[in-house]
Amino acid sequence: MSVDRFDLSGRRVIVTGGARGLGLAMGMGMARAGAEVWALDILEERFEEARAEVADAGVAVEFVKCDVSRSEQVAELAARSDDRTPLVLLNNAGIGERTPMMDLSYEEWSRVMDVTSYGVFACARAFGAVMLKQGRGSIVNIASVHGFLGPDSSLYAFGGDGPSSPAYCAAKGSVISLTRSLAAGWAAQGVRVNSISPGMFITDQTAGAFDEAGKAAVLRRTPMARFGRPDDLVGAAIFLASDASSFVTGHNLVVDGGWSIW
Repeated sequence: MSVDRFDLSGRRVIVTGGARGLGLAMGMGMARAGAEVWALDILEERFEEARAEVADAGVAVEFVKCDVSRSEQVAELAARSDDRTPLVLLNNAGIGERTPMMDLSYEEWSRVMDVTSYGVFACARAFGAVMLKQGRGSIVNIASVHGFLGPDSSLYAFGGDGPSSPAYCAAKGSVISLTRSLAAGWAAQGVRVNSISPGMFITDQTAGAFDEAGKAAVLRRTPMARFGRPDDLVGAAIFLASDASSFVTGHNLVVDGGWSIW
């Protein structure tokens, strides 16, 4: 197989949650692979710093303010993308919570689900409609190992004896299930839908989740004996976005250093 099948030239990649961390790294990776990249994020105050990072990397990314939990904002951008340019949607935006189950409010649960689950649905529906019209496209949803594995609350600085991050786990589980549902329904129409489940990654959002004892425990539990880095997801995302994975749909690609194999 030629490496040309990984080339994303001539395609537009929509990356949600694309102004920092894993989303920014994957967006820059897609740009290096030749794609036109739109990075959607609610954190407009982060755009200037993100643009500097992109410029230092020598690639081009367009940053667009968008709240993925607001379907009207998503629909507006999907309409803007409807210009016959082949599309890839990288559904990365998500938030979690660090509240014990018995203290978790309905409002906090709903906010996590609105962004992390409904946001994936809203973007998949709006941009998927454009892909279906074109008869081609790839959707890559970022899930989590905690979408199919229960988290060990003792590893976390905010943990305890009870369930850890139940809203986040429920939302990421729904992302994996939605991926399979859409893949089954859209495969015959040329639209592939897959997900990636990262394991233990250290980003700006998760840096405070582990104390030193927790980090040591994670490393002992991970066969590759390290935390994930943003660049570790770039190859997986490009593979699923590109023609290199042209016969892959409905798959959940686990990128966890072996965390889930035992």
